[in-house]
Amino acid sequence: MFHSDYKHITDRLSDSLVKRAYQGLLNHSKKPVSLEMISGKSGQIESYLRHKLEVYENSLNRKCKSMAQTKLLRPQSWPECNVSPALLLTIHVVDSGSQTINITCDHEEENNR
Repeated sequence: MFHSDYKHITDRLSDSLVKRAYQGLLNHSKKPVSLEMISGKSGQIESYLRHKLEVYENSLNRKCKSMAQTKLLRPQSWPECNVSPALLLTIHVVDSGSQTINITCDHEEENNR
């Protein structure tokens, strides 16, 4: 694929990005690059790979920053509470039956008021 001198760059890229860069050079619409030039040493190929690495690392940094901000803004779980369940406040509701009376409402009369 690429010349072995560029291994320090290609090792830091994902395999799929290395393949995509290789195919992108071979199939470039305006000026395809020959196999000999890709597999040989070339300043243009090296700068192209360095650019791909820079873009890749910048995208990773942006992703890490946004994930860190998301964790700060929205905690994923409730914080731990050191209070035993026996000490928690309990509220008991007693049904007095006051809401069981059937009350009908005349909406038209209410609206006219």
